[in-house]
Amino acid sequence: MAFNEEELFQLEWIKNHHMEDKDKALDAEKADVPTEKKVFKGKKVRNPASWGTPLPEDEIDLHGMTADEAAEAVERRMSQMSIAGLSVLRVIHGGGNPAYGNVKKIIDRKVRSEWRNRVVFYRTEIENAGSSILKIGKPAPKAKK
Repeated sequence: MAFNEEELFQLEWIKNHHMEDKDKALDAEKADVPTEKKVFKGKKVRNPASWGTPLPEDEIDLHGMTADEAAEAVERRMSQMSIAGLSVLRVIHGGGNPAYGNVKKIIDRKVRSEWRNRVVFYRTEIENAGSSILKIGKPAPKAKK
């Protein structure tokens, strides 16, 4: 294979000039430098506005559910949590999609009406308006006959 004049010039230049792989050199430098890991010491800091809010023990995500499906799912989860001995539930309802109905509105309505004897605390989270904290109270003991 014959080279033209320009290709011969380039080959001669390559022979006389050293070329180095800068990416390889950077990778070698990065391997030598130890990476610092963030070590968190102590408890997680909470927003002072949320100090009165209990920490969730379980959560349920209602995205993609209709309002009725969401209400049934939350009711089932509350029953399961009561059996398991848990009491604080994070309900992730999102901002509200008109196609599915407003899930937060139906949960709010159920807490004020049907679940008012079961739920002792209900509030939208301070840091995230797309979720709420719900605390289940102990069921009232049945009266003896």
